[in-house]
Amino acid sequence: MARYLYSKAVAGHKYAQAQENYFDDGTVQLQSYSTIIIEIDPEGWRHCTGTYSMTTIKHIGWFMRERGMSYQLAKLMWLDNKEFNIRTGECRSRG
Repeated sequence: MARYLYSKAVAGHKYAQAQENYFDDGTVQLQSYSTIIIEIDPEGWRHCTGTYSMTTIKHIGWFMRERGMSYQLAKLMWLDNKEFNIRTGECRSRG
């Protein structure tokens, strides 16, 4: 089981109610308020749990832009029940 290392504000938005959580196995999570919205696992697969509110949409946008992607990609992948690999560009159905 991965151990929590630290958290930081999303893309320098230190007053937003969102943070990035980092773990010792390489997992990164986007947490908006108390909900985990996006998780990138050690192999690079990005999982999105939903788009939720307008505020959370902003958090997702900041998180995705920091990684060279867009909110629209996160939304489409969630709607299509897909996962995206940020390292290889592969796309697959969520199992």
